[in-house]
Amino acid sequence: MKPAPLIGVISIGVALLLTLPVEAKSMEFVSTDTPPYWSSKLPENGFGGSILHLISAAADVTYAIKYLPVKRYSTSVAPFIVGDPDLLTNQKDRAIFPIGVFYSAFFFYRPHHEVIKVHSMKDMKGHTLGVLRGSIEDKAEFVRQGVKVEENDSVESLLKKLKKGRIDFCILVAGSGRYMIQQLFPDEQESFSQEIIPALTRPITIMIDMHDTEGRMIAQRYRQVLSKTLHSKNYQSIMEGFYDKDYIPVNRNAKLDKFIKYYANTWTEKK
Repeated sequence: MKPAPLIGVISIGVALLLTLPVEAKSMEFVSTDTPPYWSSKLPENGFGGSILHLISAAADVTYAIKYLPVKRYSTSVAPFIVGDPDLLTNQKDRAIFPIGVFYSAFFFYRPHHEVIKVHSMKDMKGHTLGVLRGSIEDKAEFVRQGVKVEENDSVESLLKKLKKGRIDFCILVAGSGRYMIQQLFPDEQESFSQEIIPALTRPITIMIDMHDTEGRMIAQRYRQVLSKTLHSKNYQSIMEGFYDKDYIPVNRNAKLDKFIKYYANTWTEKK
């Protein structure tokens, strides 16, 4: 029998190569431990982790998550990061894929204050505001407006001070505040109230360094599956599990779509 022509062998080899599945890429995301959104102690690393898992499975991407303290996270130059882009001080060229949204809120302890209506900084005058350290850019402006600002290093510390009356109210990510109240004061949850701050709605995102060769390939994979995954039944199931079916914010999808449109220009490599 004559050996197969070399060109035929090459053609068969190329055809076989094209039909084989592309090998899944593996990398490490950097995050902060901020339950219920991101935490190694929660199933699938929390709410954000569940969405990341869903989208990564659709994109055939395998990964791990490394948790850093907030300060180290904010200065990280890692090629793969999850969270809020505004928390990063190094605004390098990253593809940013919004996969969810989170809301910030004023929290109050009802036995001290039913609620403090805040429409401007003037409404805060004479009160003590608790915030996470480094979360406000111009502390001096609050002081000039007659607002005392007390910075703390944890949500837990802020909520304990709120109950003790050492602060009048605090600004927290709504989900994080509710989660920690459940952990710290399970029998007093009704004693805490919150008021959502619409202007502080922010995205939960996947961020990928577009100067990284592997990063550009991974970004393309996420781009291809993003829309379909965010509109899937599995994604909706994650939402319902987190918010409870009847309490998903009515403007959530519109907010997410707005962030997707805003960051879409980051998905391709800059020339």
